[in-house]
Amino acid sequence: SKNISSEITKYENKELKELINSYILSSDKILAKIIVDHKSPFLKSIIINKGSKDGIKIGTNIYDQSYLVGRVIELNYKSSRVLLLSDLNSNVPVSIAPQNIQAIITGTGDNFGQIKYIKDGFSEQLNEKSIIYSSGTGAIFKSGIPVGRVKIAEDNKSKKFYVEFFSDFSQLKYVFAEVVVEEKMNISNQE
Repeated sequence: SKNISSEITKYENKELKELINSYILSSDKILAKIIVDHKSPFLKSIIINKGSKDGIKIGTNIYDQSYLVGRVIELNYKSSRVLLLSDLNSNVPVSIAPQNIQAIITGTGDNFGQIKYIKDGFSEQLNEKSIIYSSGTGAIFKSGIPVGRVKIAEDNKSKKFYVEFFSDFSQLKYVFAEVVVEEKMNISNQE
């Protein structure tokens, strides 16, 4: 049933994209093994055994099952370096549900992220049941990919909002790379 629903959605998307574009994007996830895990206090990256020969490109989204873990930042023929969401250099535009609040999460160098750049007043709506998804803003990451859950830390003066990632990046052995292919459409005069 799930597969049939997924196929129906794909066909609907293809039909709608035919109306607005002359091409469609299709994607496949390929399994990659982590061959090097760079452990440093702040920099969090991994090297996977898939590269340009496998269709990987700079910016390719990397998943742990269906959870977002990072993106490719360096590319070789047979391997790629992936910047994890927990890295200090990582910034991801996100949507926080169910409140539908837009923000950016940054890596902390630890196994959690921090919510930053949220519009004044909106942070008061967040609670620990709020779920964080990629928003797709900036076209760096696909939209709607689960990232983590909100964690709130309070002291006497202020609240800080963190992200508890759904994936434990220290335990990754295998990941999925999403290879996107652009296909030209044959536009015909159909009623």
